[in-house]
Amino acid sequence: MQKIGKKSVLILFFQVFAVMAFAAETLKVEIQPESVGLGDTVQISLTVQSSDDFEMNDPQLSDIAGLKFLQGQNAGQSSSTRMNFVNGKTDFSKTVSQQYIFQFEAVKAGIVTIPAITVEVNGKQIRSAPQKISVSQNSQAQRQPRPNIAGRPQFKDDEDDPFQADEDMFAQLMKQRQKMLEEVQRQMGQGLGGGRTAPNFNQMPNNQIPSRTIENLNTNEAFFLLLEADKKTVYEGEQITATWHIYTRGNLDSLDRAKFPDLKGFWKEIIEEVPSLQFTEEMVNGLMYKKALLAAHALFPIKPGKTTIDEFKIKAKVRLPTQFGWGSQQEYTKASKRAEITVLPLPTEGKPLSFSGAVGQFQIQTQVDGTQFPAGQPISLRVRLEGQGNAKVIELPEIKWPENLEVYDTKSESKFFKDGLSFKEFEILVIAKNPGEVKIPQINFSYFDPTLKQYITKSTEEFSINITEAVKGSSLAPLKASDKVDAQKAEAEKVFLPVTELSSSWLPTADAKLPILASLSMIAIIAVIAQFLLALKNLRMAPQLSFKVETKLKVLEGAVKNKDYRLFGAESINLLYLVTAHLAQEQSATQDWAALFYKMPENYRQSYEKKLNELFDYFQMVGFAPEPLREQALSRNAPEEMLKEIKATTLKIVSELP
Repeated sequence: MQKIGKKSVLILFFQVFAVMAFAAETLKVEIQPESVGLGDTVQISLTVQSSDDFEMNDPQLSDIAGLKFLQGQNAGQSSSTRMNFVNGKTDFSKTVSQQYIFQFEAVKAGIVTIPAITVEVNGKQIRSAPQKISVSQNSQAQRQPRPNIAGRPQFKDDEDDPFQADEDMFAQLMKQRQKMLEEVQRQMGQGLGGGRTAPNFNQMPNNQIPSRTIENLNTNEAFFLLLEADKKTVYEGEQITATWHIYTRGNLDSLDRAKFPDLKGFWKEIIEEVPSLQFTEEMVNGLMYKKALLAAHALFPIKPGKTTIDEFKIKAKVRLPTQFGWGSQQEYTKASKRAEITVLPLPTEGKPLSFSGAVGQFQIQTQVDGTQFPAGQPISLRVRLEGQGNAKVIELPEIKWPENLEVYDTKSESKFFKDGLSFKEFEILVIAKNPGEVKIPQINFSYFDPTLKQYITKSTEEFSINITEAVKGSSLAPLKASDKVDAQKAEAEKVFLPVTELSSSWLPTADAKLPILASLSMIAIIAVIAQFLLALKNLRMAPQLSFKVETKLKVLEGAVKNKDYRLFGAESINLLYLVTAHLAQEQSATQDWAALFYKMPENYRQSYEKKLNELFDYFQMVGFAPEPLREQALSRNAPEEMLKEIKATTLKIVSELP
């Protein structure tokens, strides 16, 4: 083994030290301008340089006394290689640079100190020195002129300065690269959905672009989907607002919603499902993104325990920005992350008898159109429940009617609005049997308030109406003995109508009968052929719908046989959407339920709107309502009977569709 002397050790030490010093990372902080006025923009640029590739965390620079943070941007990483000739030998050197740019607004006059900035590079921290800027009272302060050094002339713009070429070549390349990047950003947003052009932040109004931080985000992805739920722990039946957004740094050439969320375990109300994307800008982890809403739903969990908001999957073709414009088109498929929701059971303690499943904050009111009504005539009493939450699941509270009133019919209407408010209105037709004063009783209604974590009961006021003598001849008025005789006589007159004798001169002769019979036979044959051709055309046009309906009906029969009523309700809703969409001349139901009826021809709407809405309300309760409400719906209408109704209705619709 060769012995190493002290001199060799020192030489080796200095060589290693020189290599380490050369490979060390440096942090450069530039502030432009150094003198500003109140309200002016201050730009702080952070540049990390090294002789080799490195990894670093995005710096956080948002809280400086006297300055208000506006936005930050990752200007990207670049590298350059330089070839040098030293003593006849070729030496290659590499420079890697990462730049961040932050924008602030000057909000306090005086001397503002930019504190030392620390960044983490390759696991170790690099710290800059503090710097100061001057903030005057006057806005739009002019940049101080450059001092005339060694007879150097003054120039209005750096680009006109011939001495600018003497500056560091790498800094020049970085400026050119920054201009190219800004040009790419100005072009962003011109792709799918008509998004806005990304603005130049130097000309952007203050506080225009929101900023946020998302943990564990891979900023190298072409785009990503973000699911946000406003609550992760709720009570059974309490509203969760879920939104899905798409974020991209590129240009979306095409987009396909590959999979909508199934949302099993929730009653769903659509707040918004956008037909085309509308992009806005948002800073995420220091990078500029285009953001667009995909969908927003109000979700109401139907049973306690753990449940999941499943993924929204998108397939899109994207062009990403490069140093030289837009890159080539690439196709990606991305999905949002799932969100687990904890659903708490409604407390049993203190639950009133008038509670029917409403969760939220509600009001109740009653209304009658008038104070005096004749006996035997229907009286319309409206009971309206409205508030924050899902009013569609509310059942009509129990009403103790006086003996003089008889309930003739009850129907309901409900709607959910985008702001989370909803209502359900019951119209109750009652008939008073005898004249006199009748009291409409007090109605008690209870709901669970998840904010207060307790049950609330509200009541209507009792009021009176006056019932007068029945109107004679009214079809609903009580009949006297003389009225019954008159009614029987009228019926006899309707049945036994006088027959008018035909003149024998009108009747055709025997010679004329043959041509007439031949003509009638020909007309009958033509009608039969036309009916056959029409039926054949219908079979050719809609075999797919018939097949789908029959397949769904088999699923429903199996669900009722196995007593799987959740499946029975959910698949019935799907079947109703299917046939209603075809009535509205749509191939698939991509719209809200109520919106389908606005596109429906008037004859179909008059024939089917009421029946379809009745079926929809029932099966929505069976498929998606909390357990107590589902049991109430099943007890009122047996599943076997409702299966017959939906089967008869849907098959009738299929037979009538052209």
